[in-house]
Amino acid sequence: MNSILLILLFHFSSYSNDINIIRDLYLSAYTSEENCNKLGEKLSSIDRDKSILIKGYEGCFYFIKCKFINNPIEKIIYFNKGKELLEAAINQKPKSVELRFLRYSIQKNIPRFLLYDNIEKDLNFVNNNIEGVSDMKAQAFITSSIKSITK
Repeated sequence: MNSILLILLFHFSSYSNDINIIRDLYLSAYTSEENCNKLGEKLSSIDRDKSILIKGYEGCFYFIKCKFINNPIEKIIYFNKGKELLEAAINQKPKSVELRFLRYSIQKNIPRFLLYDNIEKDLNFVNNNIEGVSDMKAQAFITSSIKSITK
């Protein structure tokens, strides 16, 4: 029994550490292709099947990667892959404040003509539900990121 608890504790500790690293990498991914690739490498080292949130971050990676691609067709492919992954994650967990924040942050940074616009709904959802996020690190991450994005 104790060994099962120890394994579960290690698993959750490892996941918590991974998600905090991914959050940090996500914030820096926009600044350079190297940072974007670091996010992609970290995401590919994690079993995405275990977490809907990781799937959402993977979708965001594809959106960010578009910034560093010159070929328009390749950009569209990456954009569609990102949208598919992020929307699938949100459909699986529609009340996730962090996933809705991710979609909001992506929408704030892409051109309007791409017609990916839930921006006001997502911002309102995040603002109305942020206090209910039990993970204090996630709550702090979302709160500080929203403040920097909406300036």
